[in-house]
Formats: sequence, C-alpha cells, structure tokens
Amino acid sequence: MRFGFLTAAGVAGLAALAACKEEKVAVQGSTSCDPAAFEFLVGQDKSALEGVIVPEMVRVLGENDPATMDYHENRLNVVHNADGKVLKVSCG
Repeated sequence: MRFGFLTAAGVAGLAALAACKEEKVAVQGSTSCDPAAFEFLVGQDKSALEGVIVPEMVRVLGENDPATMDYHENRLNVVHNADGKVLKVSCG
C-alpha cells in the first residue's frame, strides 16, 4: 500500500515539474517606432498586430483612408488593403 502511495506521489511530482517548463516565445515589435522592427507584418492580416509590442501611438489605415498630416515621430502607421493585408509600415 505504501509503495502505491509513493509511486503516485512521484508521478504527481513529475507532472508538476513538466508543467513548470517555460516555453520561450519570441516577442516581436518594439516600443519605439522602427519600421524595420515591424517589416514582418507586411503581407500578413492586420490582426497580426495583436500580441505584438508596439509604440504607444499606432494608426491603422486602409490604403485609401484619409489621414491627418500631423507628424508624430513615435507613431507607427500600418497601412492595409481592402482584404486586410498589411501593405506597409512607417513612422510619423
């Protein structure tokens, strides 16, 4: 009886260790506006922005949408087509 309890405890311990294993996830993007850090978005759906580290200011625009001409050095501009595919990223 005691052997069964120790075996069960050992299995539970191994399961707990396996659960603690950290997965390394590559986080992409930047907190500053650097177009090179966001080039991976080009060709992807605009929803790819979710989970990406972005600057405080982000502007997502359709390719024919009107936009203000004010310049913000740290604003990320993401331009997409009618299908939602990212065409370009820029700062300003």
